[in-house]
Amino acid sequence: MSTSPTTTPLDPESGDGAWRQTRTALAVTVLARTVLGTLVLLVLVTVLPAVAGWQSTVVLSGSMAPGVQPGDLAVVRPVDAAELRPGQVLLVDDPDVPGTLRLHRLVDVADGGLRLQGDANPQPDGSLVRPSAVHGVGVLRLPGLGLPVLWAAQGRWLPVAGAVLGLAGLVALTLLHRAPAGAPGGLPSDTTQRPGGVGRRRGVGRVSQRTVRGGLAVGAVGLLLAVLPGTSGAVFTATTANHVNTFTAWQPPTCASVASAAPGYFGFQETSGTVARNSGTAGSQVNGTYRGGPTPVASGPPRCAPDGGRAMRFDGVDDQMTTSYAMADPQTFSVQLWFASTAWEGGKLIGFGTGANGSASGQHDRHVYMTNSGKLTFGVYNGAIETVSTERSYNDGAWHLVTATFSPTTGLRLYVDGVLEKERRTTTSAENYTGSWRVGYDTISDSWPGKPRSEFFAGSIAHVSLHLSVLSAEEVARQYAVGS
Repeated sequence: MSTSPTTTPLDPESGDGAWRQTRTALAVTVLARTVLGTLVLLVLVTVLPAVAGWQSTVVLSGSMAPGVQPGDLAVVRPVDAAELRPGQVLLVDDPDVPGTLRLHRLVDVADGGLRLQGDANPQPDGSLVRPSAVHGVGVLRLPGLGLPVLWAAQGRWLPVAGAVLGLAGLVALTLLHRAPAGAPGGLPSDTTQRPGGVGRRRGVGRVSQRTVRGGLAVGAVGLLLAVLPGTSGAVFTATTANHVNTFTAWQPPTCASVASAAPGYFGFQETSGTVARNSGTAGSQVNGTYRGGPTPVASGPPRCAPDGGRAMRFDGVDDQMTTSYAMADPQTFSVQLWFASTAWEGGKLIGFGTGANGSASGQHDRHVYMTNSGKLTFGVYNGAIETVSTERSYNDGAWHLVTATFSPTTGLRLYVDGVLEKERRTTTSAENYTGSWRVGYDTISDSWPGKPRSEFFAGSIAHVSLHLSVLSAEEVARQYAVGS
């Protein structure tokens, strides 16, 4: 009895799961396996060097951009002290913030230690580094490989979840193709039945296994070679220009680690004495002085507990912290601090002025102060007073993070707890004079809106940072998210 020829179904609509046996499904599967294999190879590149004592770190900030971006993964190899040369990028124990790491370029070998500098920083780091504190010299950069770590450090769990789901989807696609029964190697059998049950195979299936494996290997190596060229070399041997920031290696982020990128960072963690230690990049030359006797307290911002969990309590009568480092007309800056208060007399949190040794300033602006009702105001003077203020009050006894930024191009911006509360883009300049930064007190003239009854702040303050750049909304949000 004769029969008419029949063909194994390849149309997605001709049978259950038949589409998974098509060449399209195979192509998707091969591509997914190639991408997944490349990711595995990249991870191995970062893990295997540890056998030889090398170390991998994830970049959290962007002072080496465009050569190095946040989320890149840097690999360093051990280096002997005798091999250290200016121009090398070194991973070292941070001399200013114990328990953290710093990745900066070696610019000089001075008596007593190594002088480092971030490529984008206008001056070398304030503190020298001991040769014994060097972990290694940078040799390799893998772009974007550490982004999930960066997102987790920033508390950005939505993109972390997206990465996890994306990886799960990629794994699922590697299993998409399903070979027909009896087809070797994973390609569609493409078999036509002839009369009498004698089949003719068109030769595709017999080479499929070798083709898939070869495609995976070639594709993975090709992608790897496309990613790796240029990731070391210039990044670790040439200086790039960028905004002022600090390039650090990944450690569990803390209030100190995210703020110490600033030239001035005062943790207010002292338990005695009058010195407010600057752990920022400008070093001890910008140490502050406690005046009036602020009281050390053990109840600092809960989110900052890993940094010691302390703060300074200002009595609203004569307590303040002054800096003696004179700055000429800062026109681009960001100031940030944690505070808690229940006062109804207001007071200045931070500001810039000409007063020396704690005296009242004749010229003064760049204020952040609290009004009697607990609202926050930030402003500058440029022939006229220009300010922005919050709608709500913050003298509720809880800890809050206030951030104020200014530049001629961005204007005034006032953030509270990581959220932009108010901005005024039309403000393009601040008063031109040489002064210094003050915390807890300084002159607030009657003409400033909502002038408080007291110029002295009553409440607790911790983790004060002074930047010579404008912090972005993302950076501010990340700094508030630390510890949450």
